Amino acid sequence: MGTVLSMDSSVLFQLVHPGAVLFALTILLFGSAFTLCFLIGSKPSVIHPLIGVLSVILFLLLGTVAIEFSSAATPSYTFGEFASLSEALSTHRWLLFQLPILLTITSLMILGVYGKYIADRHATLYRTAVMLSVTLSFAGLLAIAFESMI
Repeated sequence: MGTVLSMDSSVLFQLVHPGAVLFALTILLFGSAFTLCFLIGSKPSVIHPLIGVLSVILFLLLGTVAIEFSSAATPSYTFGEFASLSEALSTHRWLLFQLPILLTITSLMILGVYGKYIADRHATLYRTAVMLSVTLSFAGLLAIAFESMI
């Protein structure tokens, strides 16, 4: 009985890559952060939920990097008939993956410093920086997702 359960979990582990699950959750949460960041100017009460969502996103991004670079899982880019092309593009994907990490940290720093005052008129530049950071991060992750389909 114990071997049957361990075989089922190993098959499941081979079918569903843990890094891919974290990446999918990150894209899902970036969609909500993308929506919340456009409400900053009109509703300052969304700042704390946005900080929470961006903190979880940063944790998921770092978790994806940790899983992918650890020996716990094999790289997910070597599957399919286009494995050689996908392997060649993997370096580009990891370079592009650094953008959301850096921009998420930047957004968290800006939101942490300004807090509820980011909705004020004098903080328009910083509000725009947060919106641009979240938008570029979301676009970068979508580009990685579409590139990974090759």
